[in-house]
Amino acid sequence: MNTFIDPDEVHDRASFIRFVEALIEDRREAEEMERAEPGKYRMGGANDWQNATISSFLECALAGSEAQDDWGTGGAGPGWRDLAVFLYLGKIYE
Repeated sequence: MNTFIDPDEVHDRASFIRFVEALIEDRREAEEMERAEPGKYRMGGANDWQNATISSFLECALAGSEAQDDWGTGGAGPGWRDLAVFLYLGKIYE
């Protein structure tokens, strides 16, 4: 598994791209694990993925960001880290 999945490590375009690449790889790995053992992941996805469809991913990313008072409030608008947090919330927020 790729270990670069910490949105706090995102500070510019290049680190955001590495973050998204790692998130993609993490989801692919989770999908393989879930296919191999579907019963094991009935109540939650592999690698802590809570949202396997794009609609649930985006819904939870939005809900998670709305629940955080400080999301996207630094400076003139959301930065690279904020975008990474948004995507990460899509993975973990229920």
